Amino acid sequence: MLSEPHSGWSDFHLNGTQFNYGLSYLDDIAYDWLDQAIHGLETMLPFCVKGFMEPGRFLCLVSYGECLILIEDEDKNEVSIEESVKISMLDFCKELHSDISKHFDGWVNFVDYNSPDFEAKKLELQKLLNRLEELINEKSIYLGPGHVFL
Repeated sequence: MLSEPHSGWSDFHLNGTQFNYGLSYLDDIAYDWLDQAIHGLETMLPFCVKGFMEPGRFLCLVSYGECLILIEDEDKNEVSIEESVKISMLDFCKELHSDISKHFDGWVNFVDYNSPDFEAKKLELQKLLNRLEELINEKSIYLGPGHVFL
């Protein structure tokens, strides 16, 4: 879903989408998206993640069984629906966890290259990943096939 961060950019692509969406360092994607995913699973409510494409804003509304990708044009103040993808909230969260874990140090440094707070940021990111993993395991009984939300 998220490619390895490189020079302040990462590509977003879900299986079933036509496009790759290049997202910049203007959002601290790993921390922001993990916060949103954690809140979504804690409350069992849909959530939205965002990123800057420069130009334009990327929005992904994550619902129980589908993701809706929107692009906001900064100049026109218009939002267009780009794609709708069949992926569950639980699977989105699993992919998010996997992609951030796979390129952990790159995500710690995504916004603040050579940050003096690298160790503190590493601890915070690991804490968020651990919490998301706990929630994935806990909520899988509610979000799995044949259950209330799917």
